[in-house]
Amino acid sequence: MAVLAAIAGVGAPGRSGAEDIPFLKSLRHPLIVGAEECAECHRSEVKAWQLTDHFHSRDLHLNDKAGEIAEKMGIGPASRVRTSALCSQCHFTVQKMGDKPAKAIAGVSCESCHGGALNWIDIHNTGDRREPDDTTEDRSRRVAESAAAGLLGPVEIHKIAENCYRCHLVTDEALVNRGGHPPGSDGFELVSWLSGEVRHNFFDSKGGENRPLSPARRRVLYIVGRALEMEYSLRGLARATEKAEYGNAMGRRCVETRKALDAIADALGADTPAELREIRDAIGTPGLLKFFNVAPLEAAADAIEKQVALLVANHDGSRLGAVDALIPGEAIGKPHQP
Repeated sequence: MAVLAAIAGVGAPGRSGAEDIPFLKSLRHPLIVGAEECAECHRSEVKAWQLTDHFHSRDLHLNDKAGEIAEKMGIGPASRVRTSALCSQCHFTVQKMGDKPAKAIAGVSCESCHGGALNWIDIHNTGDRREPDDTTEDRSRRVAESAAAGLLGPVEIHKIAENCYRCHLVTDEALVNRGGHPPGSDGFELVSWLSGEVRHNFFDSKGGENRPLSPARRRVLYIVGRALEMEYSLRGLARATEKAEYGNAMGRRCVETRKALDAIADALGADTPAELREIRDAIGTPGLLKFFNVAPLEAAADAIEKQVALLVANHDGSRLGAVDALIPGEAIGKPHQP
């Protein structure tokens, strides 16, 4: 249990260069309890999840394209996708119990985003949100204690969003250049995706209504999403060892995302958060976006990571209304309602 306690904070893979990401993702395997445990209280949320592409990623091994990529990567036939660490780190929820081999138990699920629950589930569920005597004070205590034990919750939305970008932007160069895997999800943008089929905002209604994101929340998420896209695109470009599809795609994404961040700052003008100013300074260095420029690219990515955390801590979105016109209005998929 000492080891589990030590890595509880890596309920999501930790920070750092992408070389560490697959290893850090594997650390949560012993912490996975499975969505069935979550469903005991979060029935509406789990029902919404079961209608998503995330849920159905459990069937990836039946996909012809997945089989083609697996063959090119030397994994073997598509049936082996579920047991491949390269594939399962993003497409499956992997659990390891004791000395037994790790195995995929679901597609992308609750703990893929919120962290392995073993160390915090008994803290998190000591009260029932549907009971009238579950006070705000009790909830606040549980949130704080659960977070300390590894839960990634809405308060630290950037940490959940990091999990999105660690998969929706591919972290393995060979998977793209040799395997033919897309370098990332086309058109991935945090607000539009979180507003659609993956939305499961039932808490305040006690499971009765899947409520939309508030305008203020959307603003913060939009800036966080663009900043994280920049961070992980920079890390991808730094990771590229050859001038081929992977590095080219990451470079293009860097250029496009830098323009998006500039547009945010232009819209906000004097209300531009100091954290966003720091991010723009970090990515504005002449000659930064080029192949084999590893140390400066990683330094810029590290600076973004630091500033994103500060932005989330320091801003509630109430003074960021000028970005509303930049946020995509169309959600990706239809959110479930009970």
